[in-house]
Amino acid sequence: MAIDTMSPRSRRAVLAAATGGLAALVAHALGRPPGAAAADGDAVQVGGTYSGQTRTKLSNSRGSGTFLQCTAIWGSSHASGAGVYGTAESGVGVAGWGNTGPGVSGTSESVAGVQGFGGTDGPGIYGISWSTTQAGAVGQSYVNATGVIGQSNSTFSDPPVAPAKTGVYGLAVQDASSRGVTGQSASGRGVSGVATSGRGVHGFASTGVGGYFASGASGRALQAAGRVEFSTSGIGMIAVGTKSKQVTPAIDLTADSRVLVTLLGHPGGSTVLQRVAVDAAADSFIVHLTASATAVTPFAWFVIG
Repeated sequence: MAIDTMSPRSRRAVLAAATGGLAALVAHALGRPPGAAAADGDAVQVGGTYSGQTRTKLSNSRGSGTFLQCTAIWGSSHASGAGVYGTAESGVGVAGWGNTGPGVSGTSESVAGVQGFGGTDGPGIYGISWSTTQAGAVGQSYVNATGVIGQSNSTFSDPPVAPAKTGVYGLAVQDASSRGVTGQSASGRGVSGVATSGRGVHGFASTGVGGYFASGASGRALQAAGRVEFSTSGIGMIAVGTKSKQVTPAIDLTADSRVLVTLLGHPGGSTVLQRVAVDAAADSFIVHLTASATAVTPFAWFVIG
């Protein structure tokens, strides 16, 4: 007779079945009084489902090595505690290994599915992969939120609100030296961004600098391969019979702004470009020729600073 041990049963239910000969079979199989463990103090049986009101704790105080090894283990908590909790003095608190599935999998409806705490010399969660196509650690959002959040803080706090449609989000707001995301490489690319039709790398600053690049004595702060476009550049036109043209570039100009102008046509005779006058208060500049143009004269301008 097969015994279904997958669903929890009370002692009363098992004892009631003894009249049918089930008690003798269970006692023979388990070597103990019949009963499906469902309360504090009961023993467990392979293939069973059990519950209790107090914590069950196993500890090894003799030395190093693995204390408990299971091919498969599943734990749940209907209260506010952890389903499975493991600690180790110098080893791994909980180690998981999966041949075709995840080694450790956790789900939660309101808090962290898997949570790890690292001491002064170790990471909270560490992932390793021997696959040539899979990562050591992966975070994915199924509801168009953020896949992975990295937060730097000096005190424990709840994670920030996950931005929509974001693969990786890094947050550090302590001071001017804080870094939300840092990439480093000896000879390759510290940070690499790729986009098919959008922006490979996008930077924005409301009052600071959207993108800052620096180099050593033998390096280059900025190098571009391909066409370059600047919102602080444009094309102007000096009409026939005039010797100047005012341009309002739709950007903020200051006393430190420098305007570079190149004539793209000949104004006629010996007339050449004379000067560029910047009016920072009006956010505009005027291109002056040495004399009135006798031909339509286009010019290109570029504002720096």
